[in-house]
Amino acid sequence: MAERNDSLIEMVARQPSAEAAIIDGSISVSYGELLAASRRVAGGLARQGIGRGDRIALWLPNIPAWLILSLACARLGATVVSVNPRFRAVEVGDIIERSGARLLVLWPDFKDIDFIAILGEIQASALADVETLVLYGADGQESDAPALGGSARQLVSYADLEGCEDAFDGDGGRASDCIIFSTSGTTNKPKLVVHTQHSIADQARIVADASGFCEPDAVSLASLPFCGVFGFALAMTTLAAGRPMVSMCVFDAKEAGRLIQQHKITHIFGSDDLFHLILQATPGGRPFPSLRLCGFASFNAALDSIVTEGDLRGVTFVGVYGSSEQQALITCQNTDAPAEERSQGGGYVTAEDIYFRVRDNESGELLPPGEAGELEVRSPGLFDRYDNDDEANRAAFCDDGYFRTGDLGYVEDDGRVVFLSRIGDVLRLGGFLTSPAEIEARMEEHPSVAECKVAPFSTDDGNRAVAFIIPTSASALDEDALRDHCLEGIAKYKVPVRFLPIDAFPMAESANGQKLQRGKLTARAEELLNL
Repeated sequence: MAERNDSLIEMVARQPSAEAAIIDGSISVSYGELLAASRRVAGGLARQGIGRGDRIALWLPNIPAWLILSLACARLGATVVSVNPRFRAVEVGDIIERSGARLLVLWPDFKDIDFIAILGEIQASALADVETLVLYGADGQESDAPALGGSARQLVSYADLEGCEDAFDGDGGRASDCIIFSTSGTTNKPKLVVHTQHSIADQARIVADASGFCEPDAVSLASLPFCGVFGFALAMTTLAAGRPMVSMCVFDAKEAGRLIQQHKITHIFGSDDLFHLILQATPGGRPFPSLRLCGFASFNAALDSIVTEGDLRGVTFVGVYGSSEQQALITCQNTDAPAEERSQGGGYVTAEDIYFRVRDNESGELLPPGEAGELEVRSPGLFDRYDNDDEANRAAFCDDGYFRTGDLGYVEDDGRVVFLSRIGDVLRLGGFLTSPAEIEARMEEHPSVAECKVAPFSTDDGNRAVAFIIPTSASALDEDALRDHCLEGIAKYKVPVRFLPIDAFPMAESANGQKLQRGKLTARAEELLNL
């Protein structure tokens, strides 16, 4: 077991130079090549004026450049701002504006989507700090980018960065900010979660040692996006172990099954939705004998039998626990536990210096084993802060350093953590935690919508949102127009599948005022849609 004292660069530099780090289709990048590329890209970024404390936004799918850029930033002491490639103008503009990113990296025509055109839809004020656009997959010399928000920006190809001859061989150090993830939040603006190099490197080391990543035949499948903490954590853990990861630029269930078989994948993280699709797309009674750790998060209540489904096919699924603030696999269920236990989120801590306790939010008292309340945690992998949000930071941490997770759960006598649900109104859509307020705010920008509330419901194809609307007039709602309005501003997976009129929302009185009974809206949606 290695000591936890590395920066990200030191963590990767410990690995055998000739061993494969990333396998992307027919391309294999060794650990030595990964480090060398990060030096050149760091030099290229420095040439663009990027240095310690600066932020660069990555609006990219899973490609080797994502990790190369992350390590290049780690060398410079710069910070990666993670942007989901499924996000559109409203979401991207919000994250870029609040993070203050000076440079944005994107793949202009990924999946035939015009990402430059999407940038053109963003308000000028949101792009005010962006000085340079780096285009992945674009040839040609540096030139002026099309005017975005009324201002021309420097345009650079990623190939120019990676071809920089003035390589930078520095190290920003463990204390430097490393990466910013965006949460789902419970308001219109998701929080920006800042992790330092030491929180990322230490948690990667913890999971690598606790979960078998260091075994000589271990191979991981990066099927989840690097832009999310679950996918990024798997990538960092694999690098900490010095083993190869097979990267998927775009998830496809049949292709994922083929890659597991071809590369004898041993470790994979995912949602119940993802694993259900892979099993459905792959024939055979026991199609994946190489798999040893399949850590899943339960995103779809309709798939509560995923562990049993896996057992019937020779695949052992185990529930895990984490968040953007804590990272992934802070706990993990035992692979030899009964199916009922493996189906639960949570499990046993993956290191001795990860501590959980449970608090009753009404009384403020700590609860004994077996009693449910808000989970509080202290661990080496905890985030440093919410960016530029002093109020949220004060609310998030106890005086003794424990983080208030906002999750409902309990701890058993033997230390096993059981996650029950989110305490707040957060939806899980498309595999991502999503703020209902974000969707509702977009809906209420439409002139036919006076007020909107969204509710989730479960299907075999995953969780979807339904919008309940109090209209501005007695006219019938134009669902196609509302759907188009949403698609223009938010990611497709957030767009409600139906838009239903309602006279009044179901509310309940509480000590803090009226609260929406979102569960009643879900029940109403299932009744109306006959699901």
